[in-house]
Amino acid sequence: MTKPHEPDQHRPDEARPPGFETAEQSGSHADTAPQTSPEYAPTGFAPTQFGVPQFDSAQFGGAPPGYPPAGYPPPGYPPAPPPNRTPQILAAILVPIVIATLVAVSVVVIRHNNQQNDEASPPPTEVTVVEPGAPAPQEPDAAGQIPAPAPSVAQSPEPSPSPSAPPVSGADARGFASGPRCNAPEDPLVFIGYTARSRVVICQVGSQVGRNYYKGLANGNAIEIGYPSRSGSTFTAVNGSVRYVVSPSSLVITENGRTLSTEPMIQAWVD
Repeated sequence: MTKPHEPDQHRPDEARPPGFETAEQSGSHADTAPQTSPEYAPTGFAPTQFGVPQFDSAQFGGAPPGYPPAGYPPPGYPPAPPPNRTPQILAAILVPIVIATLVAVSVVVIRHNNQQNDEASPPPTEVTVVEPGAPAPQEPDAAGQIPAPAPSVAQSPEPSPSPSAPPVSGADARGFASGPRCNAPEDPLVFIGYTARSRVVICQVGSQVGRNYYKGLANGNAIEIGYPSRSGSTFTAVNGSVRYVVSPSSLVITENGRTLSTEPMIQAWVD
């Protein structure tokens, strides 16, 4: 078993460098100043109270030998160098110049091609358009003069043929001269006839085929009924409970299913 380290007073005195003493020696010379051997202290270091050399900052300007005057640099990494923006600046300058150059070259090429096309195309041929009914263009005479055109004669439009009168005595294209008659000149007759007592006309409303109206006159009493129904040559007009059934052969008047009168036709016409 290893013995613990014993104090220095049990160790034999051995040679120590100047300035290092035992506790007894340092106590016995407490009133004297410590001594330092000149060969132990390096250049620039001054002796201390305990014999340890101390750096003389006045001799080396405030820094030990081998260290920079300002000491250690601050902690952290050094700042990164600024990025090189020269290529971006050159690109921003050159790209618009290249685009403008291409546009200018394209405009010049297009104009050159258009000019060549205009020179190669033949001049347009004059075409004279003659409208239907217009006089033909006059040729110049021997003296090179174009004679004046003959005055045009205005042609009046041909009148539309008037509807012919039906073959019924005292009637024209609109009905009986003494009534009844169609309401408008453009309302054509569809039926006309008379008996010993009554006169009847049925007219169409303008050009509306199938839309008719009934007009009758008997003993000075007139009646008009809209939209009579038609079945072949027979027409039926209804006025409340009274029905008027007219055909080329007769006029039959009924009320509530009871026959009021039956009048044979003397003359009649149906379209």
